[in-house]
Amino acid sequence: MRIIDTHQHLWDTSTLRYPWLDGFDALDQQYSLDDYRRATKGIDVSATVHVEADPAPGSEVTEVNRLTGISEQEGLIGAIVAAAPLEDGDAEETLKQFSDYPLVVAVRRMAWHREDPDFYRTPSLIEGVQALQSYGLGFDLCAHAGQMPAALALVREAPNVPIAVNHCGGPDIAGNDFEPWADAMSEMASFSNTACKVSGIVTRAAEGWTREDLKPYIDHLVAAFGFDRLMFGSDWPVCTLGGDYGRWLDALRWAVQDADESDQHKLFYDTAVHFYRVTTT
Repeated sequence: MRIIDTHQHLWDTSTLRYPWLDGFDALDQQYSLDDYRRATKGIDVSATVHVEADPAPGSEVTEVNRLTGISEQEGLIGAIVAAAPLEDGDAEETLKQFSDYPLVVAVRRMAWHREDPDFYRTPSLIEGVQALQSYGLGFDLCAHAGQMPAALALVREAPNVPIAVNHCGGPDIAGNDFEPWADAMSEMASFSNTACKVSGIVTRAAEGWTREDLKPYIDHLVAAFGFDRLMFGSDWPVCTLGGDYGRWLDALRWAVQDADESDQHKLFYDTAVHFYRVTTT
């Protein structure tokens, strides 16, 4: 089965700075497209959606320019989710510059690593997300379960912007904390402009996780969103903190093995094409 990976990162620490990597020895190194291809050897990845790697402020366009060059020279990257400080007054200048890069289809502004659980309630950020509609861009929402109330508040205010929830909404699988995550994701799915990436949960599970540990969370997302609004994402290379690419992919394939072949194709390919306008080679 062909795959579009909707959540993949590359970073080059020799040309860009990523402040969050400071002291993060497990990931503080260069990750290239060649590294990704080695990690996916034997897996039929037709294209990827590159999601911004949280570069230092002011280098958002530089990251996009670098990734566009990689795509033109080496292929595989079929869409880009760029970084932008949407809560800042000059964010629209960055959005205007993205217009020069056809691969940019969405913007991500993360709440995940912030201590403030209400970051997504910030009025200027909500205005920035609303402004994406004028540029034909979607929004990648990255919040963990504890930040979901604020994330839902943001989504209510941006009904005309396509929104992709990253990493299954960040359930605490290691803590067996199914609720209130499940209720929040059901409410998230009630908004017709939302989709969800089935990604990033192996790092939310306990060390030594099994596919059975993950399945209840995947099942809930299928029930809430349906396969029309679910997309596979690896979260490579961050996923390697919880398991290699193949192990995560095998676990997800096992979890949805009873679904119709057409539904599985939506999860691994079709939904990404429609949501992110992915260019495949």
